[in-house]
Amino acid sequence: MKGIFESIKGFIVKWYDRFKKFCYLFAIWAVIHSTISICNFSAAFEYDDGIVYSRDAYQKAIEAGDDFNSRLNLYSDYERTKIIPFLTMFFLKIFGFKIDIIADRPDINSSGIIKKWKEISSSIYFVSDQNQKYEILESKKYILFFANSDEGITQAKKAGISAIRIKRNPKSINKLSYTPGKFNEIILPLSEY
Repeated sequence: MKGIFESIKGFIVKWYDRFKKFCYLFAIWAVIHSTISICNFSAAFEYDDGIVYSRDAYQKAIEAGDDFNSRLNLYSDYERTKIIPFLTMFFLKIFGFKIDIIADRPDINSSGIIKKWKEISSSIYFVSDQNQKYEILESKKYILFFANSDEGITQAKKAGISAIRIKRNPKSINKLSYTPGKFNEIILPLSEY
């Protein structure tokens, strides 16, 4: 009988210790999350070849022929989410960062993209040129900007934002310039997949 009580006591002590550790970790997370949320820290990610591999969507829009810009956003189902950039977004979101997405494409038929990313991102901005991207970066005062293009890194540096390079997939057909390390920026490892 004594052995049964000892095993029950051991079981309760073991799980109570685990519960205390969980509570301590939760309290640390709550302090970090609330501090970042109160400070209104935010980060932005480039969309094409940043958080998604969009080659297949581009090819489908090209094959469709008539109006490339109006068709591109319709083929968002053909885009593949890149794992490391997505996990980075998710990690930042968990710790209280506001996440925005900047897409270098027109805002035509974009409801599929907005619906797909509305859970993790606060806003999605569609830009037609690099000046518009710079205006968004400067006005929103992001802490971090994750970009795959040289233009994105340049605009972030001009706006005084820490830029982190997302590697481009070798099969990408993105037309924006791409020379990793050119600006001595941090490069997100394994972000090309």
